Amino acid sequence: MKKIITLSTGIVFLATILITGGCTRANGQSRAFVQEKATIYLRSIEINGEKHLAMFDTNGNLVTDSLRTDVKAGGNVFWELDRASGIKKIERIYSPKGKIIFKEDAKKQVIGKGFKLKVPDGLARGTEEEYTIEYIDQDNSKVKIDPYIRIED
Repeated sequence: MKKIITLSTGIVFLATILITGGCTRANGQSRAFVQEKATIYLRSIEINGEKHLAMFDTNGNLVTDSLRTDVKAGGNVFWELDRASGIKKIERIYSPKGKIIFKEDAKKQVIGKGFKLKVPDGLARGTEEEYTIEYIDQDNSKVKIDPYIRIED
């Protein structure tokens, strides 16, 4: 029974990847409607002995380490742990460089382990900023990953 559930979960995960991968434009961007609220789900994974961060968002994107999430200016971005995320604690979500979209660090939510960022109003379409997610995984390893936020309309 346990093998059947594991196999079924794997099939659903692969189907999700295939469906998401099939919904792209010629320029490689997702066809998903850009929302005022984007949620990014996080899961710590290990590939060939190295720590990585599997991320998927409510825009339909699924990537390891280098996710680009689109959000409208004036919107909100939320980071949540996926079920069985392998993450003990998100330490900090911030931009070490640009400070255009991340005027300040993302704020820890009062309930749960999530974080929230209020995107400033008036940012130009196509504005993009690299940011850093620092977290502690189940092995007590400190990990840093650098994805992107991009303003779209």
